[in-house]
Amino acid sequence: MTNEAIVSKDTKTVHVSCPHDCPDGCSMSVTVDQTNGRAIRVEGDKTHPVTQGFLCGKVNSYLDYVYNDQRVLYPQRRIGPKGPGAKWERISWDEALDEISNRLKSIIDIDGAESVLPFSYSGTLGMTGFLGMGQRFFNRMGACHLERTICTAAGAAAEKYTFGRVGDADIENLPNMDVILLWGTNIVSTGVHAVPFLDQARKNGAQIVAIDPRVTRTTDFSDWHLAPKPGTDAALALGMMKLIVEKGLHDEAFLNEHTVGWKRFVDERLSEYSLQKVAEITGLEEADILRLSDLYASTKRSFIRCNWGIQRHENGGSMMRAIKLLPTVTGAAGGDGGVCVSTGGELRVFDEGRFFRSELLKGRTPRNFNMIQLGDALTKATPAVKALFVWNADPANCVPDTKAARRGLSRTDLFTVVHDTFYTDSALYADILLPADTALERMDLLAGYGAYYYGLSMPAIEKVGESVDNSELFRRLAKKMGYTEDCFTQTDEEMIEEIIDPEFNPLFEGVTLDLLKKQGWAKGAVDSPRRKGVNSGFWPTPSGKIEIYSQQMADLGLDPMPGHIPEIEGLSGVDESSPYPLQVFSAATHYFIGSTFQHVEHLQNMLSRPTFELSPQDADKRSISEGDMCRLFNDRGEVFGHAHIVKGLREGVVGAPKQLQGSKMKNGFNINALTSQKEADMGRGPVYYSTLAEIQKVGANLS
Repeated sequence: MTNEAIVSKDTKTVHVSCPHDCPDGCSMSVTVDQTNGRAIRVEGDKTHPVTQGFLCGKVNSYLDYVYNDQRVLYPQRRIGPKGPGAKWERISWDEALDEISNRLKSIIDIDGAESVLPFSYSGTLGMTGFLGMGQRFFNRMGACHLERTICTAAGAAAEKYTFGRVGDADIENLPNMDVILLWGTNIVSTGVHAVPFLDQARKNGAQIVAIDPRVTRTTDFSDWHLAPKPGTDAALALGMMKLIVEKGLHDEAFLNEHTVGWKRFVDERLSEYSLQKVAEITGLEEADILRLSDLYASTKRSFIRCNWGIQRHENGGSMMRAIKLLPTVTGAAGGDGGVCVSTGGELRVFDEGRFFRSELLKGRTPRNFNMIQLGDALTKATPAVKALFVWNADPANCVPDTKAARRGLSRTDLFTVVHDTFYTDSALYADILLPADTALERMDLLAGYGAYYYGLSMPAIEKVGESVDNSELFRRLAKKMGYTEDCFTQTDEEMIEEIIDPEFNPLFEGVTLDLLKKQGWAKGAVDSPRRKGVNSGFWPTPSGKIEIYSQQMADLGLDPMPGHIPEIEGLSGVDESSPYPLQVFSAATHYFIGSTFQHVEHLQNMLSRPTFELSPQDADKRSISEGDMCRLFNDRGEVFGHAHIVKGLREGVVGAPKQLQGSKMKNGFNINALTSQKEADMGRGPVYYSTLAEIQKVGANLS
């Protein structure tokens, strides 16, 4: 059976799952004109419990994304200098694969396989396309290992040390909640399919509180907005816990049964977080902290929705660890509430060693690079990286310290291959540019990270131009490299069948490829008694319990209990003499997902122009008016945009759009020219939001 349906003699509908980097993992219905093979309509799947028949503004524009005159349609070879203004000549796939394989073989012969660096992330979150065949290919080669830390690493480490990375709360339970905290998330722009559940919760009497230093569509949507100083969320959570314990509103039975270190935490840590001290640290009023803690502890039917921004601080892991403990303290974690950060960490669990064919490494342990330090990898590594293979990513814009990254990408002795759907800024540095497909053109298995659903994508149309999907690219390249292992001839369907393994991951119980083909989606088995955490009473930590005191962390030299760690490059370290007194938040925009959709003209027009959000106080101090062209800068770089003065934005905070295409900006760089390559407190994650800068109106004295 298949989820393809004939609507009329001239049209058919095909199920596709949105693979882009968004929590929702939407289920889409694509209508295809069978007379010419073109997709003519993309709609939300009305049968899907989360998609509920609607799509975000980005994916509503999917046909403009697929049928776009800026797409890369054929393999190409660069014929001029690297970088802005790069020029190309069309070549055949055979020519491209021959040149790539010959260059890689030569580099490996001379400099070794560890001189080859693969670079990819979440351009597609399809479980075969995300890594899949590419990981097998580079394991077989023995290439460098890339630590894919750029998004969730700090929070994932915090969860691992505390809970063992088990499931998060389910947004489908939101209507049953009494209190909902939207903590550091602009969900209206970056996870809109939670909003109907929030609306229903409000109708049922729930209070919705937004906690965010910025003013966003989500803070406007909420009943109450609290704006703590950036980087102080752990102190707020700890202060709430202290008040909850003092008032006897904690769940002593749950804590005694399911945690390790609770008494020590109360005696040795919570005592440090008096109401007065927390107010000083966070910049919030004592009355507001009291009100928030009382509200949250008034019910076990509470829900916290977090997002990724909190993790992108120097102290991101510590903040996430403290926030995630709140429902443990109140006992909400034992019910339908708790914290939802990412369901993907549980949904996407499969036997990676088997799927990625770890045996292909043949005992080798290749050197390791952290992707957030690509600039250093390409400019400082010894021995030097001689080949870079990019897919699913736009490192020229997405990594921290893009000036350093672009210096490395500009090296004439670096052989670079880029596989992408569009002419990204990274493509401008490629020696060989290969055309990638879109979600409408391939088969893949999807698992979103905001709800508990798997989705199957089926190809709705033929490949546009000569584009290929990621798996097919590495199949072809493996053949050219002489890699003859059977795993390089597996079909997409066979790979998906291998992933769906309920013995390895109980969430796959009841999920089959036949069901996915018939329905298009299936909910993970969240009620399975084998599911770790509350269901089984066993957490995958060394103790089998929630570890409020973590011996693993102590052994690593980390603070074994949750605590507030002041940021070094943050407002907590700013004083009158600071040359860079503003903390920059580079949050996702309403119109794009990273670099994806930036080539859709009307979405680009809706963004209009790059902006810097400023508080009225900060604007007045610098004689900046609405719309002024400004220079935002620090000692790492500078970026230009127009001032947007936002009432209610916390003083000292600047909001700047995430990952805009630098080549479209005044000096060729986006906000990541200002960010550092430093690592967060745990997980080796990025610190995008721990960035200090100053802003001036263009034309002002820059001395």
